[in-house]
Amino acid sequence: MLLLLVSPLVPARAEPYAENVAKAEAYLLSHLNPALGLVYESEDTGQHWLRHEFSDFHWRYNQTYWLCSDNLFVYLALEPDHSKISRQIHASIDAYSQPAANFFEVVAGERIRLPLHDAEDYIVARNDNYAVMVRLHNSTRPALGNYVDFWMYEALEYALEGKLDNAAYLVRRAEGLWRGNGLWDWSFTFHDHMFSNQKLALLLFTARAIGLRLSRQDEMEEHLWSMQNVDGGVTSLSDKTGRKAGSANAETTALSILIYDQTLLSRFPKIQPVESESESVLIQSALFVASAIMIFVTLLYRRRSRLGPRVECINIGCHPGIADQP
Repeated sequence: MLLLLVSPLVPARAEPYAENVAKAEAYLLSHLNPALGLVYESEDTGQHWLRHEFSDFHWRYNQTYWLCSDNLFVYLALEPDHSKISRQIHASIDAYSQPAANFFEVVAGERIRLPLHDAEDYIVARNDNYAVMVRLHNSTRPALGNYVDFWMYEALEYALEGKLDNAAYLVRRAEGLWRGNGLWDWSFTFHDHMFSNQKLALLLFTARAIGLRLSRQDEMEEHLWSMQNVDGGVTSLSDKTGRKAGSANAETTALSILIYDQTLLSRFPKIQPVESESESVLIQSALFVASAIMIFVTLLYRRRSRLGPRVECINIGCHPGIADQP
């Protein structure tokens, strides 16, 4: 039957993860500094890795505020349900008048330049209590290597350029790195031997943005949300067995929410349209009716083909019809 051959794309929606999304939003809101209008990086109590980049960096994770990527993703993630706070965060980002990162903003549907380049981190503002940071991909070094996040930002740009074949190739390439509990890219292989959950969220977002159904999408999505803590934050890393490692952070949590933002997803051209849930039901119903009619007409035609010529021969004594000949 025709119906068995049809496999429509499942529309991006929060169910059955609506509760997870709401908890993730609450986590981000709880990390908002009203005075700065920004969300801090993480509740992690350890020493910040930026001390290896800046000799005088003494701030903790809950004193570190990234304009890009964290707060860019946070304002996008909060926009549908908490628009006032989202606008506040967006305005705070704009107030620092930083140049384009030429990387993260493609998630918002803004164009970036290819090829991509490596990142440089900058301290934008500081005092004893906080440091405002920005990451700009403005290095003279090209961004090379098998890194899923690089591929996904490239794929989103290709989609905006209308080069959907290129975008789909990169998404499928990243999908091939899935090992059931994480994405086995160079970060895992050559660096910390940890799986990056923000890369998994970015892959799920990118696939839906371009209208591509991943073969193990449900498994990936279930694993991502298994990384959520009680407070709603999504842990940034998991170990080689797929268990949570370390703390949650704003970037991973916000990206996990964005997977379900239909307005944001609609900014990208699709390989094929992703219909709404109601449209999917109507289409499947129409296909069922069409299939039933097709089967009925086919059976009726075959029956009439067998009976018609025989009746004609009985009535007018003609030779057997074609259907009756051996």
